[in-house]
Amino acid sequence: MDGMILFLTQGLTRAKTSRVRILTGALVASSIVPVTVLMPNSWLVTLTGKLFFSVLIILVAFSFVSIRSAFIQWLTFYFVTFAIGGTLVGVHFFLNNQVQFNHGEIITFSTGFGDPFSWLFVCIGFPASWYFTKWRMEYVQAHRLKTEDLYRVKVEFHQQSMVCTGLVDSGNHLIDPISKKMVFLADLHVWKHFLNEEQLKKLTGDDQLEGIEQLSEPYQSSVRLIPYQGAGMGSQLMVTFVVDSITVYTPQGDLVVKKPLLGVQERDLTEDQMYQILIHPQAAVKGISA
Repeated sequence: MDGMILFLTQGLTRAKTSRVRILTGALVASSIVPVTVLMPNSWLVTLTGKLFFSVLIILVAFSFVSIRSAFIQWLTFYFVTFAIGGTLVGVHFFLNNQVQFNHGEIITFSTGFGDPFSWLFVCIGFPASWYFTKWRMEYVQAHRLKTEDLYRVKVEFHQQSMVCTGLVDSGNHLIDPISKKMVFLADLHVWKHFLNEEQLKKLTGDDQLEGIEQLSEPYQSSVRLIPYQGAGMGSQLMVTFVVDSITVYTPQGDLVVKKPLLGVQERDLTEDQMYQILIHPQAAVKGISA
């Protein structure tokens, strides 16, 4: 269990270490158990001793780079420990009902020694809590990395405009092979402000040409069909429109792209709808030059 906590701490802090050092740190961490049993009056059992012991665990398990990095590793070690332990305590008391109602009276049960955990519960609950904590921390890290490249974006098209959230997509290198214009991608949450649902259904389905023919003249003249190939898919054609402008609002200033191509994406770009438009990386958002 101590090894799993240290492995998760290393994953969150990206600390330099090896598997041998983590296992050695776990062995040192486990040695507090016989110390507590055999020497209950030892200073290691006190608050000061426990703090000193946890610092020793970190120094053994991870390479020392700086005081700041060691302090972050130490705090993360406690955070992971409390997160897993708190999950176990919460699940334990959620599953054990110690309050009952009998003829309008509230009856509580107590052994006088707390409510001890069974070893079976710990052996099953600890790995489950560890995986749950690991999954949530990885999600938070991925979410934080995404938000660093999120910007407020305004799309202007045929005297209409809408504001949404955009993500700089480093993997999007789609360009028009003829005009060499950058292709931005927007999902239906954006396009519903400019086109109706029936038009969008045809433009993203098998009746693309019929859908284009049913558009009014100002929209038809803006259509461009761009060849592209998705992952695990053959070559296809994407319906794009030459919009009036796309403005990306950044802390360094506003980036305005005139007459870019904006593709119609059938599915949501993200399940949590964190962003609705993919910004072409060649727009150089952080350089404020398009």
